[in-house]
Amino acid sequence: MKRLFVCFPAMHKGCSDAIIPLAEAAKNAKTSTAFTDLEHAINHTLDHIEICVRDREAAAKRIETQEIAIKKIISDTRENIDKHLDDLERKLLNELSTAYSSCKSKYGKFKNQLDKLEKEIQRLKGQTSQLKRFAPNLQIFLRTHQMTKEVQDEVKVIQEAIWSVKNYNIEIQLQQEITSLLKDVKSFATIEVDESTISCPFTDAKIDQAQIQVKSRRSWTKLQLKKKFAIKEEAKGIMILGCTILANGNLLIADNSGQNVLMEYNVDGHYIRDVPVSASPWDLTVIDTDKIAVSYNSLKNVEVIDMKRMIVLKNVKFENNCYGISNNDGKICVVVGNKEIVVLNIEGTILNTIKLEPNRTVYDIAMTKDRIYYTDMAENTVYCCSTNEKKVWSFRDTNSLVVPSGISVDRDQNVIVLGLSSYNLLVLQNERENQQNIT
Repeated sequence: MKRLFVCFPAMHKGCSDAIIPLAEAAKNAKTSTAFTDLEHAINHTLDHIEICVRDREAAAKRIETQEIAIKKIISDTRENIDKHLDDLERKLLNELSTAYSSCKSKYGKFKNQLDKLEKEIQRLKGQTSQLKRFAPNLQIFLRTHQMTKEVQDEVKVIQEAIWSVKNYNIEIQLQQEITSLLKDVKSFATIEVDESTISCPFTDAKIDQAQIQVKSRRSWTKLQLKKKFAIKEEAKGIMILGCTILANGNLLIADNSGQNVLMEYNVDGHYIRDVPVSASPWDLTVIDTDKIAVSYNSLKNVEVIDMKRMIVLKNVKFENNCYGISNNDGKICVVVGNKEIVVLNIEGTILNTIKLEPNRTVYDIAMTKDRIYYTDMAENTVYCCSTNEKKVWSFRDTNSLVVPSGISVDRDQNVIVLGLSSYNLLVLQNERENQQNIT
């Protein structure tokens, strides 16, 4: 049988002696690297499809949760507005009732004086008729002078009363804010949709394989300044150690300078109010639309606070100072005394305690569903562990991160760290679970 060679004669005229037959090349096709790569590419593609499906399902669930939360915010806001307007209406009606009663009383007092004078004049009129019919002229003469004096006295009293009496008109002047609300406010609120790139990029199998070999991936993210504003400062200054974003978009800031308040600002940087708390707050975290958790280093405790009713729902005491605090999926984690990280539920029940190595300087922490991230300022290191204390990875690079402090995790599981002495934000990109630890 004549062997089959495949080549392009115009380009490879001298190849016939150098190439091997096609049948020989295909002899081990099933176990070849090319076939293995094909299988891997197919499996890799299916894995990515599954990841993207799960990601979209999670995204759909997330916006469903957001819709429910926003509905509650709208309902609560409307309820608060209605309650406030009811209170204002009740106060205004009380003021109207008081003004009406006062005016009516003054009118009634003057009418009583007139009624009294009328009776007195009627009495004198009756006496005059009797004198005219039955009394002699001498008696009429004498009595006329006396009765004239009595009439003049009564008229003088009523004249003085008339001079002091006033007319009253009850009017109403609506506040400018109310008329402006009715005239100028065209919308209860605005609904905005924030778009971002999905977290399941569809990569080529070989490219992904090459990325798996990287031990760590560090990336600077391009940030864009959206808003900058000044925070009100008391005479003795402020010390901001914690900040979070509420469900309505407002910022809630922990001032540890001794004012015993959380400062609330809106997204435009306008001061809203001071929220009183039990002591100088160290850190805080949002649990849901109504509840937050606050840590106190001086009181050595954590409080769960109902922001709507402004009451403490739960107070959990510890033996040491409480620092950074975070929460996720009904669990709260807090740094206690630089010795341990305590995981508890919203009811205050301690679920787990993660012991820290001696002489740690840990103050800041972030939590996801199954991971806890924290920074060690003295060691210039970022740590990640599971909620059951198993170490996942650690990261240290003094060329790019010095004295790491504040830490957060975005919804794509990328870790954002503040370099206190390197004056920067460092983003540690999320890697696949089977990738080597970041060291």
